[in-house]
Amino acid sequence: MVTAAITEEEKKNEEIASSINDLVSNAVVAFKAYQNYSQEQVDNICAALVRTATTHAKELAVLAYKETGRGNAEDKTIKNIYASQYIWNKIKNDQTVGVIDHEPQNGLEKIAEPLGIIAGITPVTNPTSTVVFKTLLALKTRNAIIFGLHPQAQECGSATCRLLADAAVKAGAPKNLIQWVKQPSIEATSTLMNHPQVNLVLATGGPSMVKAAYSTGKPAMGVGPGNAPAYIEKTANVENTVADIMMSKTFDNGMICASENSIVVDRDILDDVKAEFEKQGAYFVKPADVEKLTNTVIDPNRHTVRGPIAGQSALKIAEIADIRVPANTKLLIAEINGIGVNFPLSGEKLSPVLSMYVANNQQAAFSICLGLLNYGGLGHTAVIHSTDDQVIEHFGETMPACRILVNTPGSLGGIGGLFNKLTPSLTLGTGSYGKNSISHNLTDLDLLNIKTVARATRRPHELIEEMRELIK
Repeated sequence: MVTAAITEEEKKNEEIASSINDLVSNAVVAFKAYQNYSQEQVDNICAALVRTATTHAKELAVLAYKETGRGNAEDKTIKNIYASQYIWNKIKNDQTVGVIDHEPQNGLEKIAEPLGIIAGITPVTNPTSTVVFKTLLALKTRNAIIFGLHPQAQECGSATCRLLADAAVKAGAPKNLIQWVKQPSIEATSTLMNHPQVNLVLATGGPSMVKAAYSTGKPAMGVGPGNAPAYIEKTANVENTVADIMMSKTFDNGMICASENSIVVDRDILDDVKAEFEKQGAYFVKPADVEKLTNTVIDPNRHTVRGPIAGQSALKIAEIADIRVPANTKLLIAEINGIGVNFPLSGEKLSPVLSMYVANNQQAAFSICLGLLNYGGLGHTAVIHSTDDQVIEHFGETMPACRILVNTPGSLGGIGGLFNKLTPSLTLGTGSYGKNSISHNLTDLDLLNIKTVARATRRPHELIEEMRELIK
């Protein structure tokens, strides 16, 4: 029996390896052909991708919602449009082919070269928009991409890949620039990421998946978990602040990793903040019900959000937790007074659930925010609502987060370009804080090798003569 089981396992692994080899071989052929394309041809192909993704934005969003049961179709439609049209408007004029910069006065010339074959790993939280985003960046930079789709979002991810692949070929792209693993599994994704001819792993997913990407021994770009605190400082405009947080935390039911997970409120304005949240549709969970909410939302073994809870509505979560809430409830808020595994709601929740802390002063508020970032959010995002420039500056200097958002919604502020001038992106680097290779919002230029041609600006003997003069 043992021998048969091993043989069966070996057979399965051989089949996976063979299928991945076929995908990579096809990608290599397509990649080589794509190197002969001009900037104009590349941009025409990308424009076709954008038109297709925009046209089918709603259709793909509905498919994603039906398959995953997370978020809502309307917000997923917005995500798809953002990932295509909005990102394209930002990068369409970028030079990504041939000479992209020339400094004759310094004798320098920069030449863009693609990275090669990219493994694109996608999450269940943003299954279609992530495919659109990564495909657009890959083709803009003359790379080929093979997706390892999340098993719980295989149907909608495959549909997105298929639409984009067909659109690219119709626009003149080589066949197989865009491919995807047809039979998803952890083993298949691992085989793809570790294939010797894959040049870069572009991973979006849970901590274990991102860690696996960085463990391949090849360049990888991935994002760490977000556990963003939002400090509501005593000078904040309370009405605007609450509106921002409500928008952010309820958008697609809180599944954007930059969304706020905890609010830290100055005691001076606590009553006003609570009243405004209730006015705008939040419900403060009674102390006696906090444990029920905790047990519903957080997995006690992994200390992270339970899979079935991520992306559910506040009403649905309250129903599962057997907590009575008003029919118009959009957000659940639970006041807690600690951080870490003994206070499970202090972690990332990926749902319209917030933990709330009350700070007696600014120093206490900063300390709480630091504690939250250190508990699963290092390097990602921190938010402050304040009209005191000195406090804002001090917050920015103190927080170990790569995105310090001021008076903006966390989720839609973190991805950039909507409420601020951050680079629009769906991959948010967390730097060395979060064990990432980048500390900014990923863009097309991150998927290029930049060669520098450096012409001599002086003859060697001139330098030697100068050095001899210094010796004297």
